[in-house]
Amino acid sequence: PKKPYLLLHRGQSAKFDVIFKPTLAQRLEGKIRLSLGNNFYNKTQIELVGEGHDDKFILDGLEEDHKKRNAKSSLQKDIIDAFKVDHIQFGDRPVGKRCCKTLTITNRSKKKVMRFEWEAHAPFHFSPKVGHLHPGCAKVITVTLKSDVPATFRRQLAKCKVARIKLDLPPEEVCDWDDKMFVVTWVDTTRGDLEASWSPKQKVVERVPEPAHTVVQRSRHEIEVYLSAHVDYAQFKMNTIIVQLKDTFPFQTRTAT
Repeated sequence: PKKPYLLLHRGQSAKFDVIFKPTLAQRLEGKIRLSLGNNFYNKTQIELVGEGHDDKFILDGLEEDHKKRNAKSSLQKDIIDAFKVDHIQFGDRPVGKRCCKTLTITNRSKKKVMRFEWEAHAPFHFSPKVGHLHPGCAKVITVTLKSDVPATFRRQLAKCKVARIKLDLPPEEVCDWDDKMFVVTWVDTTRGDLEASWSPKQKVVERVPEPAHTVVQRSRHEIEVYLSAHVDYAQFKMNTIIVQLKDTFPFQTRTAT
């Protein structure tokens, strides 16, 4: 009566949520003991491992690399680690098609302005690649994959270079910025009839310049993200070569799957 219990009938199953909410930046361990009925020897012990972190610049939308987890677990069965969520899995993708994944970066500090810059190798591209992140703000980053040839990418490294910066102007006077921002203006042109009462306009698109700033010393650090994908042409397979129908009388119908 003092412990949570559950009665399962034949064929039934149950699902439990295990919640980890650390209060400090440290490694924590725990155990769940599961006993079956009143049998003292029929017990299952589940190990719990988690690591709390207190980063000011965080990435959301990544996933755990299960292949790395299984490989490491098989080699080091006596060591249990809290695996990092630092992986983007594109899965099976067609050749020549553009595929996108998104993640979110957040500046959790209250007063510090951060500058980020992504470094990745083709055919992966990050957008925006460079930008500023004001305190308490977040940005959505789009990761694009497009390969014109079949290829397999297994944990290809991409780095996010982060640094704290000081803006030349007060932060409240500086707008948010990244390299995706453009300004569109219309300027007069000399083409056309010189005697006309109006002159044609030309559309000019210019990239918004990066606000002037200074990088704070010893504030640079890198965050590693790993990318995996399998790009190839579609291949069709059949597990049946011969369709053997049973003896069938005239005008009778038989079906084989």
